[in-house]
Amino acid sequence: MPLNGFKSVTVPEEAYAQAKRLASLGLEESIAKAFENAIKEYTEKRQGLINDLCSVREKWNKKNGV
Repeated sequence: MPLNGFKSVTVPEEAYAQAKRLASLGLEESIAKAFENAIKEYTEKRQGLINDLCSVREKWNKKNGV
């Protein structure tokens, strides 16, 4: 059962091992924080693509009356 404010997810063993290693080396506060920071970094790098996709979907929905 996840803690309050958390959701349960399944990640590959390699990703968990890497996050655990970052936490044990003191590079991250915890395993959860390592995943949080990785996701933030990923979305920041992809923000342009995300914005473009949202724009295209919005135009498509307007065009099709959705």
